[in-house]
This record gives sequence, structure tokens and C-alpha cells, in this order.
Amino acid sequence: MKLRDYQEELVESIKSSFLKGNRSIIVQSPPRSGKTVVMADISKGATDKKNHVLFFSHRKEINDQVVKTFELNQVNMEYVTIGSVQSSVRKIDELPPPEIILVDEAHHIKANSYKKILEAFPDALKLFFTGTPIRLNGQGFEDMADDLITGKSIKWLQEHGNIAPFKYYAPNIIDTSQLKKTSGDFTQKSMDEAFKRAIYGDVIAHYNKLSKGKQAICYAHNVATAQHISEEFNQAGITAEVVHGKTPKTEREAIMNKFRAGEILVLINVELFTEGVDLPDVTTCIMLRPTQSLSLFLQFAMRPLNPKPGKTAILIDHVGNYTRHGLPNEDREWTLSGISKKRSEYNTKGELTIKQCEMCFGCFDSSNTRTCPYCGHEPELTERELENIKEIELQEITEAKVQKLKKRVSTYISADMCDSVDELVEFKNQHGYKNGWVFQQQKMRGWL
Repeated sequence: MKLRDYQEELVESIKSSFLKGNRSIIVQSPPRSGKTVVMADISKGATDKKNHVLFFSHRKEINDQVVKTFELNQVNMEYVTIGSVQSSVRKIDELPPPEIILVDEAHHIKANSYKKILEAFPDALKLFFTGTPIRLNGQGFEDMADDLITGKSIKWLQEHGNIAPFKYYAPNIIDTSQLKKTSGDFTQKSMDEAFKRAIYGDVIAHYNKLSKGKQAICYAHNVATAQHISEEFNQAGITAEVVHGKTPKTEREAIMNKFRAGEILVLINVELFTEGVDLPDVTTCIMLRPTQSLSLFLQFAMRPLNPKPGKTAILIDHVGNYTRHGLPNEDREWTLSGISKKRSEYNTKGELTIKQCEMCFGCFDSSNTRTCPYCGHEPELTERELENIKEIELQEITEAKVQKLKKRVSTYISADMCDSVDELVEFKNQHGYKNGWVFQQQKMRGWL
């Protein structure tokens, strides 16, 4: 399989970093950008030289996808070990010493099980692939890696046809203000409480309005909610099934086969299929899982963005995740220590960076327009936005006055030309006089 130009660029950047002496590298590239294909290319180069490659992850589905991709790309599997984190830890003494270790969804590498495997092979080159090199506490991985290589942004990939465009809608069905946090994300108990008052019929109504008849994957926060939603969909004549961590393997595989065959329209899952699993026919994402995790949010939102001619994905956020993370294709600056700067809720004009249309619930970047691109309505400015705009206008007026004062005083050839205290202060600043000079000038003029 031939790499795309941006994937080749990523491979060359990795090689260059290794040549500079870096041994452990974080490789950031967005979900759906083809990280597994890049890993396959690197693995083929290594195994062609009879070097061993170790790949491990925390999900069976990720590993299965990696095996398929590696075989498709003619990687010599005789020199590749692919396993789960758990099995790799148990059999660590039996693993062939690798020359290269590959980890996908590497935002998990701080876990003790990951560290145990990595520390067992100190001489191996290590590549940590992730779409979001940041932890829930906001920190990065400077203690785990020597270098960070960033791939193309989601926006760039969309503009070049590598990721599908999307429409983002956020009709909220819960009160998120009461959610409580622990260890960086919302507590299960507070989510349970919030969803007790949810109107699940609205979920069905919005699916029918925005994405009727299209395959959707729905992310629920617990099994009870998932089953409730599944019943609602099925009662409405929309085929739906639930999968979660305790679904028996054979049952899960049967459901997945039916979903891939198009026999199921809505797949509702709990803590599954967020990472590394290819579901190319999914068009719609339904979020019923609020999260503080940027990584989890992007995994949700990017799931239906596999590109197809004429495809526009539909993202339905019922839990206000966009208010915490922005839109999926928002520009983000990554560093080894995390995100370099916190996103701003308001833009330089004082308006919300992401506006929500009160007519269709569509969410859009307001930097270039106040008009909803989905329905044409222009949302009213909020009270906070109006206050911000007035404050910015006042600052602009004040700054204009200051600049005018500076320019005027710069033409004065002596202090005698100053007609106000402000002019005296500016004259003093421009000529480097001491602080008491203005006071003396005022006394001399009888202003005090």
C-alpha cells in the first residue's frame, strides 16, 4: 500500500529524529489519519532487515486491525510480536528482544503495565503514536520521550480530502452544570444522576431529523443508559444493538459483523470502539458520554470521518462536549509537555469562539461569520458577548487616545507647550525625566 504524501513526510521525520540520536519519540497524528499504515511501513523496513518489532495495545480490536494492515503491507510477520498489554506483561521474559517497539494510542503509556514492558527493553527504539499527546491532568510526556513529531492537523487533512467534512449539532439533553470530577474526568455517579432526567426520545428525534437511515455509532456513559437507548431506537423501528466490555466475545463479533453488513443502523457502546477500530461505513456519531478528556472526545468525534465521495459526517453532541474542547478540527499546538496554550472561549472580537445556533443547534467557528452555515440563522449575541464587545471598544478608544497623545507630544519642543497633566507625563516619559518632574511643573504653573 502506497503511503500518502503526508504519511511519507511523517516517516521521514521519524527517521530524521532517530538519526539525531533520539531513542523514544511521540508521534502525533489525528485519529483517522492512517497511523497504522505508517507503523506498517516502518515495520516492513525493519523486518526486511530481520529486525524484531514489538507492538502492543490495550484493545484486542486494535491488535486485530494492526495484524490485517501489516499483512496487507507485506510486513514479515515472522519478526513481529503483537499482543495485548496484559499478555505482554505476563510473558515479558518470553518475548524476543525487539529492535523497535511500537505503541498505538500511546496516551496510555504512563500506566504501570506499559512502563514495565518499555523498561524491559531499554535498548529498543520506541515510537509512541497518538492523536492527543496529553494526559487528563493536562500534562504531556516529556518524562517518557526525547522528541515529539507532529503530523498534519485535522483541518489540513479535511482541506486535502483525507478526512470527511462534518456538521456538528449540540442539542443538549442533560444538565452538565451538576457534573462532578475526579481524576480529571466526570464521576460515574454524577453522570448517572444527570441522565435520570434525560429525555431519550429527543435522541431518536434528532437522529431522524439529522441522519435518518444512516449508520451511527453512539457512545453511552454506562450499560443501563446504552440498553435504554437501544430499546428506544428499536421501538422507533431503527435497528440498534449494544456492546460493552462484558459482552461475550462471540456475541460482540456477531454484532460487529451485522453492523458492518448494514443489518444494524445504530451501534451503542460503552467504553469500546474509541480507538484503533476501522468502521468505514459509519456516517454519524451520537455522544451521550460527557468527558473532560480531549483524547476521548476526539476519538468519539473522529469515528465517522473516514472519507468517501460526497460524504458529510454528522456529529450529534447531546452532552456539551464542544463547550469543553471546541470543534474537532480546531487548531491545537502540541508540545512534549502537553498543549502549549489553553483554548480561549471567546475570540478577539469578544464573541464566543464556537457559536451554537438556537434554531437548528448547529455549532460553528465564529471567526469568519455570525451566520449559521447549516440553516442561515444569525444567533443573537449573549449578554456576556455584548459586555465583552463594549469592553473591547472602550479599550480601542483608550488606546487610540494614547497613541494620539504620544504623537502630539512628540512634536513639542519644550515643556511649555504642554497644556495638561497627561501631556506633562507623556513629555516626561519621552524625555526620560525623573518622577518628581511632573509634580514640580504643576507647582510652577499653579495647578496644585
